[in-house]
Amino acid sequence: MTMPFATRTSPVAEALRTVTTNGAYDASRALSKWLRRGVRLTTGGFESVPISEVASMLGGPEEAVAAIYLPLKGEVTGHLLLTFSEETAFTLIDILMMQEEGTACSFGELERSCLQETGNIVCSAYANSLSKWLKLKMNPGVPVFRYDMACSIVESLVATFARDSDEILMTTTDFLLDQKRLQWGMLLIPSAESLIAMERQCDSEQVRQKALETIAINGAFNASRAVSKWLKRGVKISTSGFSRVSLNELMSAFPEASPVVALHMPLLGQMHGHTLLCIPEEHALKLVDLLLGQPPGTSKKIGELEQSCLQETGNIIASSFVNSWSTWLDICVEPGVPKFVFDLPQAIADNVVAEQALVADSVFVAQTEFIVDDQWLEWVFMLLPGPSAMRLIESSCE
Repeated sequence: MTMPFATRTSPVAEALRTVTTNGAYDASRALSKWLRRGVRLTTGGFESVPISEVASMLGGPEEAVAAIYLPLKGEVTGHLLLTFSEETAFTLIDILMMQEEGTACSFGELERSCLQETGNIVCSAYANSLSKWLKLKMNPGVPVFRYDMACSIVESLVATFARDSDEILMTTTDFLLDQKRLQWGMLLIPSAESLIAMERQCDSEQVRQKALETIAINGAFNASRAVSKWLKRGVKISTSGFSRVSLNELMSAFPEASPVVALHMPLLGQMHGHTLLCIPEEHALKLVDLLLGQPPGTSKKIGELEQSCLQETGNIIASSFVNSWSTWLDICVEPGVPKFVFDLPQAIADNVVAEQALVADSVFVAQTEFIVDDQWLEWVFMLLPGPSAMRLIESSCE
């Protein structure tokens, strides 16, 4: 489902990019727990779409579409609508019911129930994200299944809304499971009063700052999946978000342990700069034992093998965070080869300050936790953007 050129990013849609990313993250976790398999949802954010073009974007006015919609009540009223092409709906049902692809061919009671539950989980995750971030009460109702032509489904839902506005908000979502990729659409159809309230909240400084939180959360989520796949074990990497830290205060962001392992990665492409992943020596040695599948306490020092393990891990994690920045800013970033450093925190901090001071007076820092096999580790991830990248970040996130 490709957005046509007629779509545009309105001020409220731009601000809601943060919310959609976080909603996709929450929905991924909820679906993974429900299905007991790793599910990933990704989205590029809402676009403002003329109502007259929505049916065409769903495949054409006469195209058969399966839809799940939830009414919204509270301070935001309206509808959330999840739409699937017929083919996508049947494929999703086969995945959910763990049956051979091509088995589902009609929408019986069981098939509808599967789609309704999926819609309930996904739409509720997005609604909860909207409610939390915009600080507006939003209560999704009971999901309703419809199967009809695109024009009929759209017209029945936007009839009331169209009297107040000629546009709605729409996003496309990619669903990835077991190397299978599906795509569906989500329409947010708020009432005129709700849209005004959303615009007011999106214009607040608090919501704009949420971008830094979302970028970090999405990066940690992607890193968790990548490291889990590499280790063939469940790994959870979490963070509360990026903070902008002045160079004068940078030392306080470093681990207090002495010394530390630092993985320094140059960035090329449209985001010139560097990343720095700092791990206390004690936690680095514990991580090596986990990576090599050996008993805790086996590794006593950082040798060539230990260094190689840490570099590979650092490469995966740093690249995941960098890709999250790249997606948010809609630019191309090329991560370089990570360089291994083992030194005192003060020495590493001094080098960072000396280098970064030539291009900016601050960096972005994310305190990160790594959990696997009931073991908890911590480290610090830093983004050190160049001048042009810093200007781009400031204009997009502040």
